[in-house]
Amino acid sequence: FVVLGLFVLLSLALLAKILLRMPRPEPADAPAVATVVVVAVLPLGLWIATGFMFAIVTNDAAAALDDLGRRLTLAGPGAAIVATAAYCAISLSRRVAHPEPIKGQPAAAFALLLMALAFYLLLGAELFHIVDSFGGAHRRMNTVFKFYYQAWLLLGIVAAFALYSLNRQLFNYGMARTRAITAIREITRITVLTFLALLLAASFYYTAGATLDRSAASAGGRTLDGLAFLKESDPGEYAAIQWLRDEAVPGRIIEAVGDDYSDYGRISAATGRAAVLGWKGHEIQWRGSHEAFAGREEALTAIYSGSDPAEARRLLEFYGVRYVYLGHRERETYGVSELPQYGDFLKTVFHQDGVIVYEISEDSTAEE
Repeated sequence: FVVLGLFVLLSLALLAKILLRMPRPEPADAPAVATVVVVAVLPLGLWIATGFMFAIVTNDAAAALDDLGRRLTLAGPGAAIVATAAYCAISLSRRVAHPEPIKGQPAAAFALLLMALAFYLLLGAELFHIVDSFGGAHRRMNTVFKFYYQAWLLLGIVAAFALYSLNRQLFNYGMARTRAITAIREITRITVLTFLALLLAASFYYTAGATLDRSAASAGGRTLDGLAFLKESDPGEYAAIQWLRDEAVPGRIIEAVGDDYSDYGRISAATGRAAVLGWKGHEIQWRGSHEAFAGREEALTAIYSGSDPAEARRLLEFYGVRYVYLGHRERETYGVSELPQYGDFLKTVFHQDGVIVYEISEDSTAEE
């Protein structure tokens, strides 16, 4: 409700207004009605079938029925909204070719189509989720916020059109019979718009709050530059990032591997250059296993901590690495200060405030 409430309110108001003006379905509309109903309830039907098949296997029908009852409280109305909005969109589109079409029908049909798609995404997120490494109450987290982004954008467009349409048509009192009726309608219009304006103003709190929360306070004042703090805390790393991002020729890099949600992986993230391995937890989360990057962490340890130039060179060429980053994280993780043992094929291309960037010799770089 907090995230989508305002948009949902306006979207449902638009749907109600259009639905009240729609003529009753005719026999010719039967295929359209059947299609939207089948499409709307398909995710729910698949979920029910899958759930009860699982219940039969696990012999736990009572739990399946309980879960079904809880899911239907949101999935049922969601499917109804999808079907209704889709039918109205189809019906309006078919009536555009009418000798005297209602003004604004194509725009309203498009808005309703976006609305149906948005609620379809929300319906899907209530029934299914991508299985990742999170469990318990967080098992749907990634699915929900990924799909809610799209639903929020779609409903935002619908809400903007709904606000225009409701103000222009629902309160278009035209030639009222009496001044009293005109005054009542005008008061109603102002009251509704004031209420919506208050909701809209309240939603802008996030814009101001997030900007203040996410803007870094540095010596130069607040800034949205997420790397500004490095200018003071680690100027060498900041300069290396700038050089790799803006001046160095394209190429893969290696840097120290550490925990997720830490400053490990910062060089790759800040420069946009592919690294041999970043946050392992996220790789496991989305790939489902260690198989895709098996051996990579050990390879990095062998390069940074090893004493065999031939093996280090083989690994660098195997992974198509061009740059080797050496900063405080690499020193702490691998216990090295420099890499003189690889002087035959690594040359120093950047060195500032203790941060070194090596580049593998051109004749040794694997073709990328």
